[in-house]
Amino acid sequence: MWYPYTIIGIFLLILITMPKKLTFKEMYYSAGVFGFGTWLGDVLVGDVFKGFQIGPSPVTSPIDYIFVAFVPPAIGIIYLNFLTVTKSILYRWIFAVASFVLEWGAVASGYMISKGWHTWYSIPVYIFVFLFFFPLHLKIMRKD
Repeated sequence: MWYPYTIIGIFLLILITMPKKLTFKEMYYSAGVFGFGTWLGDVLVGDVFKGFQIGPSPVTSPIDYIFVAFVPPAIGIIYLNFLTVTKSILYRWIFAVASFVLEWGAVASGYMISKGWHTWYSIPVYIFVFLFFFPLHLKIMRKD
């Protein structure tokens, strides 16, 4: 059970100490959008299609809710905070690979139990999210 606590702690530390380039409104709005997307994907793949289980027991614990609600939006906010027009495609790929590694770590540590969902199935999702969706989200959000 060390994995979720460690990851939550690391991302909380990063969010608190990083220089803020996003406004509070942008962070708040993005956390809602990213959190909703994460919950929707996890419910569909994990619960409806029984592809995986978060947490070592079939009963969802509070740390499981905190992990799913906090970590993916935190990754997205950190990504957007440092994303600029001049950032290379390498920056976007680094976050896609890092997200894959974090998911693999959850499986390897036993925190996420695969039930037909293979970790590599998430690669196209990460590519879409970091290369297309997040930059589009930021562009739309800053259009006002």
